[in-house]
Amino acid sequence: MSWVVIGLLGTYHGLNPAMGWLLATALGLQEQRASAVMRALPPIFLGHAASVAVVITAAGVADSLVPGATLRWIGAAVLLGSSVVVLRRRAHPRRAGMRLGSGGLVMWSFVMASSHGAGLMLLPALFGPTHAHHGAPPAGIAVLVVHSAAMLLAMTAAALVAFRITGVGVLRRIWINTDVLWSIALAASGIVLLLT
Repeated sequence: MSWVVIGLLGTYHGLNPAMGWLLATALGLQEQRASAVMRALPPIFLGHAASVAVVITAAGVADSLVPGATLRWIGAAVLLGSSVVVLRRRAHPRRAGMRLGSGGLVMWSFVMASSHGAGLMLLPALFGPTHAHHGAPPAGIAVLVVHSAAMLLAMTAAALVAFRITGVGVLRRIWINTDVLWSIALAASGIVLLLT
């Protein structure tokens, strides 16, 4: 998996309303201040990055214990299974409310990213044919940085455009079911991992 693809996956996460920009925009609209939007973004970013880091850490541990070919099969099975779970899920966690402090935003973002399998999408980058066995931690850090930076840039742009220009009502007119797209992307990643 190329660095461009890793960055594009981060961009997709940043543009996906379920990953946090919509919540940041709503908090800004509630307070009627762009500073509220900007204050919400770092905790949302940290929760997402922490979720991805958990997957990368687990991948590094697995990489030191399991042969590469077996690891790719396991990773592909996890990706394909996650694809089915995301596609069949009908509701997202709804206990967040609109009165979240920084800690609550971090936890909300961690739960949302984890429930969507955000870090799992990066398994082909960690276990693909170009990775050196027992080399996942350094590669994992670079993957986390590139993915997270792209996510933060896209999320910030989406939140500010929605806050300053379109508002959140635009989603009623142009809504795309991102869970279906995400499920397809997870399945495609599983297949890519199987074929490498």
